[in-house]
Amino acid sequence: MMLTAQQERQMEFNGLDIDGISFISSVVAFGSSKALVLGGAGDRGIEINGKFIKFTAIGIYVDDGIISHLSPKLGGKSVEELCDKELLFEEIVSAPFEKLVRVAFLVPLTGPQYSEKVLEQIGAQGMYRDLKDEHKQQFLEIFKAESFPPMSSIMFSFTKEGLKMAFVQGNEIPEKPVAVVEDKMFADAVLASIIGKGGVSPAAKVSLAERLSKYL
Repeated sequence: MMLTAQQERQMEFNGLDIDGISFISSVVAFGSSKALVLGGAGDRGIEINGKFIKFTAIGIYVDDGIISHLSPKLGGKSVEELCDKELLFEEIVSAPFEKLVRVAFLVPLTGPQYSEKVLEQIGAQGMYRDLKDEHKQQFLEIFKAESFPPMSSIMFSFTKEGLKMAFVQGNEIPEKPVAVVEDKMFADAVLASIIGKGGVSPAAKVSLAERLSKYL
């Protein structure tokens, strides 16, 4: 299903505020000229001793062309269907469009704490068993000397070339990434760890489903 020009004009993806972190309505990824819209955002946390502790806020940016790509398969489905059956998220990971995720820190974490948790999450999903050890090690090395105070962010850009990363303050995105893992499967695995089955931020996934489903 192709969107008409009028429908495209009517699509609105406003910015969101998650726990004091402002996710602007659109961004341009490293080295790109195409603006990506804020598909959804939400917090990530875990329950510790009966108390829910929030660690990060996550914003997911997508190419708005993904709407017409997804509509033939997912048009007319409810938010509940999209979330309960994981239909939307698997399609977004595999869709041939650029995606960008901003992970903003609410509490301080070290680079190794973060990167090891990402690989642990990928392993728990069990879908990406063929990832090369050299790419996992490269990912760990990229984060080895980093630390992330509150309000700092990691920007992940997911492209056909692989996974591009930058470490930033505020909403500004550098023109160039600080590191690249040149493997699309690894990039897909990192994105799936965020929005795939059992992804780390159910709140961001619901937000993404609610906002995109209006136009499917």
